[in-house]
Amino acid sequence: MNLKKSILVTSCLLAFILGIFLGPYNFNLAYLLFFSTVLGGLLLIWGATNPGARCSAPLQRKILPIVFILTFLALGYVRYQTHILKVNENVLSFYNEQGAFRMVGKVCTEPDRRPHKTNLTVCVAELDSKKVAGKLLVSKEKYPAFKYGEKLEVYGRLLTPTEFDTFSYKNYLARYDIYSVVYNPKITKLDEANRLSFFYWIFELKEAYENLINKIWHEPQASFLAGLLLGSRRGIPEDLMEDFNTTGLTHIIAISGYNITLIIVILATVFKSLPRKLKFILTTLSIIAFTILVGASAAVVRASIMGILSLIALQSGRQAQVTIILLLSAALMLLKNPFILRFDVGFQLSFLATLGLVYVSPYFEKLLKLLPNTLAIRESLSLTLSAQVTAVPIILSSFGRLSLVAPLANLLVAPAIPASMLFGFLASASYLVSSALGQLLSYIAWLSLEYIIQVTKLCARIPSASVELREIGKEWLVGYYILLTALLACLHFRK
Repeated sequence: MNLKKSILVTSCLLAFILGIFLGPYNFNLAYLLFFSTVLGGLLLIWGATNPGARCSAPLQRKILPIVFILTFLALGYVRYQTHILKVNENVLSFYNEQGAFRMVGKVCTEPDRRPHKTNLTVCVAELDSKKVAGKLLVSKEKYPAFKYGEKLEVYGRLLTPTEFDTFSYKNYLARYDIYSVVYNPKITKLDEANRLSFFYWIFELKEAYENLINKIWHEPQASFLAGLLLGSRRGIPEDLMEDFNTTGLTHIIAISGYNITLIIVILATVFKSLPRKLKFILTTLSIIAFTILVGASAAVVRASIMGILSLIALQSGRQAQVTIILLLSAALMLLKNPFILRFDVGFQLSFLATLGLVYVSPYFEKLLKLLPNTLAIRESLSLTLSAQVTAVPIILSSFGRLSLVAPLANLLVAPAIPASMLFGFLASASYLVSSALGQLLSYIAWLSLEYIIQVTKLCARIPSASVELREIGKEWLVGYYILLTALLACLHFRK
């Protein structure tokens, strides 16, 4: 692809994403823009095919790219508008705030089990014997436990998700197409799950793996390792979670583009002696297997795609092509669910972290070239800092907390994260073959896990380790990313 075509494709993809970003604003200009660009395109075609039209070719070269860009902008806006739920009597959320109902449906995602409660997502098919459609979030006590795929009867009062001053629970759930909630309802199981279901066995495998981790390690190392490998936070003590928040280390226990990339770095080290193509194939297959193991949720799939793209970037060095692939992947994800651009912090962080890995990490690699790369220490530290540079503003904007010790904490724990993940996985896998070998490797994993926990606790005890911030305006975010882009452009052209 030549430079001009590359710039045009990149501009069209960015325009589509911008159109989706503008989606919540209700103005008819986008529709007018759409029809005007189509009309402009027809005029250009007419000019090209009409022998009497002068300068049609130069006109096409100048105006046609603008027509394409404006059309993609309008298409993004229209896609967002068409995704907004149209409420009628056949939609579950139509009955919000109208009382208690008897609803029948199946658990259609992995149950979200927490220390004191469980959240279930139920795809409702029936409400008081009337056919309806919609997803329902059921917040209940921890027990009795229900599984993915089980058919339930839920009796309770339908509510609209709450809107808070600084947080919109309604928008948070809208990204999952959930518009109704019910708290502590009466639940009756009507039918067992389909044991031939692919996701039934995936979630069973994940739960079995968590149980194996709990068998090998004690708390809090067991729950922490489950967070590192599976993104599961259900058993992590509240005080330790607060320390992770204070030190800006929460990202290491959430499956994101950063975590996936760390796994890629570990696998690249393991497969180092293999031919380049074979190493890429094995690493990609391993990431796919990992994605399935942790439940293949939409967030994990997105993170895996971003991680594999960063692998392509790190190996090929062709940033222009990787940028197009990255933007195309983001555009396709947004085409499926445009709400994630504004309401899914996980998508935002994965996308921005991947941009950091592609464009920022080469400069950190140069700065850190004197560090050893044993167990991928240099690479993991470089990736951590790169991801932080591009993702921190979104973290601050979303959570309203600035960790003053985050750079120090990330610097100290970064070398231990790959070791914890690698030996944690090897220990649990070896335990199935030989409990003695598994226990031996588990001690190495325990040391690195304990090191991270103690560093986190120590950094969290530093006075004023984190400060609460007022709401960060969008103008500050835009300004930060403009300055970062300008800095990267200057560094690029100085080469």
